Amino acid sequence: MQNSVIYIIKELEGAGQLDSRLSFDGFVHFLQRRRAEDTTMRVKMLDYMIHYFEERLGGKRYFEEEEMSQYADLLELVYTAAFPVVADERDFAWALGVPVKPVVFYGTDAFYDKLRDPVTHKIRACMIDDQNQERTKMNLELIYSIVLQHLYGYDLPAGNSMIRSMHNVATGLPSYYKLNVDSRFMEVVPKGELPPLDPEELQRRHPGPQLIQWLLEQLPLSAFRFEGISAITVTDITREYVVDSIKNLILNPDHSDEAALQQEVIRYLNILVGCSELHFGLLPLLMVNGRPVYSALTCNSSILWEAAGSNAVMEKTYLCLADRYVKDPRLILYETIPAHEPGEPFFLETLRRAGMASYGIVPVYHNNRLSGVLEVSSRKQGPVSEELLDRLDVVIPLLAQLLRRGIDEFDARIKAIVKENFTSIQPAVEWKFNEAAWHYERMVEDGSAPSPELELPSVETIYFKDVYPLYGAVDIRNSTMERNGALRRDLQTQFRLLTETLSALQAAANLELLEGLLHQTQKWVQALNGALTTADELNLNLFLRDKAGHFLTHFKETRPDLERLITPYLAAIEETAGEAFKYRRELENSIQLVNKTINGLLEDSMVELQKSYPFYFEKFRTDGVEYDVYIGASIAPTHSFDLLYLRNLRLWQLKSMAMVARRTHELLPELPEALQTTQLIFVHSSPIDISFRKDERRFDVEGGYNIRYQVVKKRIDKVRVQDTNERLTQPGKVAIIYFNDREAEEYEGYIKYLQELNVLTGEVERLDLEELQGVSGLRALRVGVIW
Repeated sequence: MQNSVIYIIKELEGAGQLDSRLSFDGFVHFLQRRRAEDTTMRVKMLDYMIHYFEERLGGKRYFEEEEMSQYADLLELVYTAAFPVVADERDFAWALGVPVKPVVFYGTDAFYDKLRDPVTHKIRACMIDDQNQERTKMNLELIYSIVLQHLYGYDLPAGNSMIRSMHNVATGLPSYYKLNVDSRFMEVVPKGELPPLDPEELQRRHPGPQLIQWLLEQLPLSAFRFEGISAITVTDITREYVVDSIKNLILNPDHSDEAALQQEVIRYLNILVGCSELHFGLLPLLMVNGRPVYSALTCNSSILWEAAGSNAVMEKTYLCLADRYVKDPRLILYETIPAHEPGEPFFLETLRRAGMASYGIVPVYHNNRLSGVLEVSSRKQGPVSEELLDRLDVVIPLLAQLLRRGIDEFDARIKAIVKENFTSIQPAVEWKFNEAAWHYERMVEDGSAPSPELELPSVETIYFKDVYPLYGAVDIRNSTMERNGALRRDLQTQFRLLTETLSALQAAANLELLEGLLHQTQKWVQALNGALTTADELNLNLFLRDKAGHFLTHFKETRPDLERLITPYLAAIEETAGEAFKYRRELENSIQLVNKTINGLLEDSMVELQKSYPFYFEKFRTDGVEYDVYIGASIAPTHSFDLLYLRNLRLWQLKSMAMVARRTHELLPELPEALQTTQLIFVHSSPIDISFRKDERRFDVEGGYNIRYQVVKKRIDKVRVQDTNERLTQPGKVAIIYFNDREAEEYEGYIKYLQELNVLTGEVERLDLEELQGVSGLRALRVGVIW
């Protein structure tokens, strides 16, 4: 035990407001209260201590700090009462001090050793605040906690405990301690009448500076005297504090600067190990298409990054480390980096040039997947050891979250580039878009551009060379005629209702304007029986909307007495439920059901087909469904391509078209409007090149030679059989357009197989087709589908 005065804060701001007096009265009164309550053998000890204090003090009540050295026997008795007899004082940082002031005069060696050098007795640590400045202000939270507890029976949430940081001169780093102030040996004495305090008002106020300011106004400190002794227990909570601080940093959504966040976390790692000479680094494992990539924006908190000296060297170092480390992630530790040896790890020379004497790598996992590594190094030999790395185990799960956060932000940047410049990408080709996005990200990081005129780099064009195309189209037969018919029937209904409404209003109001509207309505009714030009349709819509519609709406608002005559017509022209849209709604519902069925049949088989060999599949919504399929080695360079995968897709395409024809035929009883579909396949045996058009967000053919394929696709939908007026595509049949006999022979084999499965009928038509603009020599196979 030590008995000397230490002023933890030499110049305490606001100390003049405090009337604080050292006294043993508070402790004696505490013993007397315990004596009155106790019924055990401790009564004798309590009687002895009370009598001893009374005899020893001889009526003296107040003391100066410097006098306390004369009462070492009494101070030792206080310690004996506070701790069990068997307790070892070396295990506790405990002291006695002046009430509500940062002054101690007696305590254990452990407490004094935290504040001053045990040999020179020089103060080697001081209390510091959140801004790393020496703390000089009074702890008002603690003082008011004691006042409220003693005089008003109210406990503040903060209580008598607080967390304080102490600056260690030797390491230059703070340590964090929990200080618990035991006020049982202290008394708070009002100097006058006890100020009133509304407990409900107190409870309504949230803890913090505003509450303290309110208490200063309601209960000025000058109104109280603090007497007795405060007992202080100090517990080192650096480990727990660092863990909580790192956790809060990671979970704080306001941290937008990833580099600053990592530097702050690294600072806490130095505090955790209590050594400022150690350097920490965080290196996330970034992947694009399953391969490690380097990003200076994400990897700039690495020790290797600092040691490399340039992005070029760092990228080479990072990729070499990542390639090897992913295959064998393990702890790597060099307590002393050895001299150069043949076959040594590639990064050691980089560390030597940077002056590192020791280095370690700890693998960091998130959800059992490697997220990156924690690096530890020092320019001195020895500090990096297994013992030190073991002390970091407590924060490894948090560092895993931090590294995962950096990886997620990198992945989000790549996805954002893909989404902004391309479209929603299918998995089969997503790797190519990710690669292009990564190249763009690198150019942005490097500040490079493809030409001096551009301020920002542009995303490269996505190409796939030598892919085999498959085209298919399922069309709703005579959809245009069906739409025109539905529109005409709805307009007839609308004009009938309009005529009835205007006639009823004319009978009730007898307006000349109504007579004119009725006349124009009758003319449009007659026009509906004939053919309407585009101009006629435009004028008809203007009449219904701007003349008749505006008139009826205005008339309804100005003549409430006639509203009942107008409301039925306005309800009938409501698009979602009105009678005048009935046939168009039924047609749209039918088309949607047919398209939903087609899409379902096509997509159901995609997952299994993609497992055999990845390919690109893209649908286009028309009155029906069109789709393109592209397959080839350039789409899946990690898979070995063979023409058998193309043949497998062609067989699937033919079979799926037959299934579409059968299923849409089965839908007929369910459709509000009976619709039939036609099925068309275009065979093109030569590979083509395709590129992604960013303006249209879709793939298109690339190069003059390949344009012919696209031209044929656009012109065959309504092609006719040669020397007839018959459309090639017919309900209940699948039509296959081709150029040469070799293609026909291949599909005849597929047809024969599906005939044996009772999918297709026995008769196969072999047809020559009419010449199209710029296209000649087309032929077709046409085969029926078994219902």
